[in-house]
Amino acid sequence: MEPNHHDQMTAVKAIGFDLDVTLVDSRPASERALERLVSEHDAHLDVETLMSAYGLPLARWLPAEIDGALFRTLQAQDIALAEPMRGARAALAAVRASAARPVVVTSAPLVIADGMLQAAGLWVECLRTGVWGAEKANPIREENCWAFVGDHPDDMLAARQAGVVAIGVNAGTRRPLGAQVELDDLRAFPAWLATRS
Repeated sequence: MEPNHHDQMTAVKAIGFDLDVTLVDSRPASERALERLVSEHDAHLDVETLMSAYGLPLARWLPAEIDGALFRTLQAQDIALAEPMRGARAALAAVRASAARPVVVTSAPLVIADGMLQAAGLWVECLRTGVWGAEKANPIREENCWAFVGDHPDDMLAARQAGVVAIGVNAGTRRPLGAQVELDDLRAFPAWLATRS
């Protein structure tokens, strides 16, 4: 029996990346959505305080009384504000140059994650969505990743539980505690990867 395309792809080693504040700076789109919740929907939000905690799953980040679906709708309407993080393009190019596949594993829903990548001008071979923290371990393993890059301690936990190298970038609101490799940002990633080849 011939292997299918997915089997052939996952036989190739991969490096996984978190999306928000790792590959893509989604903060401008998200901040605009919060501002619109206040100005257009009478929500009582401290936008500055919320943005200082950015990076948590929606249910843990937004106050319980705020409609998460409405936030996502507003976020999608301003998704063009998303930008690549510094060094993102070079990091993805370095992964491909190493004969590995760059994949994204994120808590964001598919429509938002795909839209963010397109707005930032980035593309990856595989996009796994709707998973947070330790839940990322399974897709990291399933995609044959040997390393996972993220900005949050829960990303590092997922990498360790998946048995891969945990690479933390200091780009978000929290230091990526638990990282086995810690980088200031993705601009340092290609040089680190070169030491592994």
